Amino acid sequence: MIIIKFKRLLLIALLPILLLTITCAPTHAATWHRGTPTVLRGHWKTKTWRPYKQYKMTGHAYLKVHQTWFTNSPALPPVDPSSVMKVYYKKVGHVYHLVGRDFNNAPAGGIKVSYRIKVYNRHKIYFKQLHQLRKDINHTYYKY
Repeated sequence: MIIIKFKRLLLIALLPILLLTITCAPTHAATWHRGTPTVLRGHWKTKTWRPYKQYKMTGHAYLKVHQTWFTNSPALPPVDPSSVMKVYYKKVGHVYHLVGRDFNNAPAGGIKVSYRIKVYNRHKIYFKQLHQLRKDINHTYYKY
């Protein structure tokens, strides 16, 4: 009789600890990864288009994605291309969220910039710089 009561007390005492170990299993936050996704690496450009309707000039915007950095060049000068280093990305479905540091004309630590890239297939993506009003960067790019 005493042994059965002791087992019940032991079970009641260990039950919360057992439940905590089951529910508090380590979760791996597999959201942010260092570098750029392999599906985005390579050279990309837009089709010929006229970014500003008031001007007759046409051009291509370019995007070069490497393992740990990428460069995007707007369609028309005089805007300098921006190189983004120390890139991290997160994938949600077919959309990649990239965050990095732009060191062109920036303070010592760089400026944090973020992008959203939707992958249609391995030859077509939509590239959008978040918090940017320029329309010649946010466009559909094709691999070449």
